[in-house]
Amino acid sequence: MAQQSPPSDEDLTPLVAEAGAEETPRERLTELSHHDAPEVRAAAAVNPRILTNVLTRLSKDEDKRVRASVAMNPVTSAEVIEELSFDEDWTVRAATASNPSTAAYSLGELIRDDDVRVRIEAAASLGLSRKDLERVSKDDDARVRSAAAANPGASEDALSRLSADSEWQIRAGVAGNPAVAMVLLRTLATDEDWRVRQAVASNRSTPSEVLAALALDGDEGVRAAAQRVSS
Repeated sequence: MAQQSPPSDEDLTPLVAEAGAEETPRERLTELSHHDAPEVRAAAAVNPRILTNVLTRLSKDEDKRVRASVAMNPVTSAEVIEELSFDEDWTVRAATASNPSTAAYSLGELIRDDDVRVRIEAAASLGLSRKDLERVSKDDDARVRSAAAANPGASEDALSRLSADSEWQIRAGVAGNPAVAMVLLRTLATDEDWRVRQAVASNRSTPSEVLAALALDGDEGVRAAAQRVSS
């Protein structure tokens, strides 16, 4: 007897769609969570209608894509999230950091992760404590500091310090932060890098007089951004 070939991506498409659909019954999601194809299990694992006990089982799946889907699911229990924050694969830990339901104490561990991609996700989390945001805003990697600079939970002191960072990405993060102080927006509106000024022009918290000045900026992209926000 000829060996049966594994299903192709096209064969799995309907099952993946069903597993991810909001209207799929919980009983059917449980069935799909046992499917041989990890793509189907992963789609079921990220569905917020799935039972929490099924998520607990899938959190120990051998496929990292399935575990990452569990880590992203907002209904995953705090205990499972904490376990996955120490997963051996960085994609799973990063997914945990991106989950809005992840507790502050788990995020506090994730900002210390060895992988910069995990720290970037954690630095951007709205659930990060003010103390941990202060810590991550001093990270050695500019990409992590940039994520912290754009976080609305960052303190005024942290944003003031980051607004003077030597890397334009960090200053742009501050400029686009909806919680940034007006005095910093006015200062960054005259930044030497057009990308920082464009971030100021795109920020809907920017005062009208600053937008008026940026609408006359020497850079076309800055002018366009200021005009869009003003209109």
